[in-house]
Amino acid sequence: MKKKVQVLLGFGIGAFLLWYLFKDTDWQAVGHALRNANWWWVALSLALVFVTFLTRVKRWGYIVRTAQPVSFRAMFSATQIGFLGNFTLPARVGEVIRAVVLARLTGLTFSRCFAFVALDRVTDLFGLVVVMLLAATVFQPTEAIVLDDWTIEPDLIRVTTLSTIVLVTGIISAFVALYCRKALALRLVSATVGRVSPWLSEKLQGMLAQFADGMHVFKSVGDMSRAIFWSLVTWTIGTLCYFCVVQAFALDVPWYTAIIVMAFLAVAISVPGPPGFVGTFHFGIVGALLVVAPETDRDVAKAAALVAHMVNTLPVWVAGAVCLYTEKLGLLELRREGEHVDDEAETDAVSTPLES
Repeated sequence: MKKKVQVLLGFGIGAFLLWYLFKDTDWQAVGHALRNANWWWVALSLALVFVTFLTRVKRWGYIVRTAQPVSFRAMFSATQIGFLGNFTLPARVGEVIRAVVLARLTGLTFSRCFAFVALDRVTDLFGLVVVMLLAATVFQPTEAIVLDDWTIEPDLIRVTTLSTIVLVTGIISAFVALYCRKALALRLVSATVGRVSPWLSEKLQGMLAQFADGMHVFKSVGDMSRAIFWSLVTWTIGTLCYFCVVQAFALDVPWYTAIIVMAFLAVAISVPGPPGFVGTFHFGIVGALLVVAPETDRDVAKAAALVAHMVNTLPVWVAGAVCLYTEKLGLLELRREGEHVDDEAETDAVSTPLES
């Protein structure tokens, strides 16, 4: 029931955002903007997206290799098939599918692979924190931003940015604390949850202990540093992708616009939405462009959002489909297997704070 509500909510939010964003669109103007775009810049943006596929696997490799040597192909296939799941299936099951594929290709247990997926998301958060800090540093409006019927006060932007930084930093700190003080965390669970349900406390302690034991990457400062480095590289290349899109449409915007776009997107796509982040992604792009440059032509901004979404979606479809064919796997089959293990986890009252 919970999953059905999540799916319906996601589709509802995506549909509303699409309607709200495009309800007054001059499609002839959008078409004109697309025809006059510099598609060499778009091609460069596409190439950079493919590069991020490699840097993500490079980052993940410093985590996965703590269990056993795993081939680049296995990690690449698991990552791309997981991305394909997020872009084609509801409820964002891609991360579960990613763990299922890695388990199939390596012989590792699903729980270990899912812990590696979650740890990869932790290292990804380091890049997000840096982007948010840069956004808060370079974009400091002193006056209210008026967008049609909306008025955005400068304090709202600062508070939202800083709140996101605090939240993400808190998540990172919680994971580090879980590893460094596992015994304390288990005692706290026993003292709190155990008073309500000893059975639930036992299950939760087992999950936390297994998850903490899987965080071997924190035993090596070198591996953790390298993983964080490749996270920063990935976010930098991602920012350059949006810089290229901005250049493709010759938008008259500040130099730091791509950084703001990344920050807005990080928040927008965290909201429940349909597969492929349809609606939330477009809203994030257009919102960022209009916030940094309110005089930007709305229809050109919408054209840029459509192209930016295509730039991110097309490589995922291509790479994901190739990996499915190469590994002789079926996406729906992986989804069913992922739902099965996810249902088992729910039955045991096990969940992860980074599931998405």
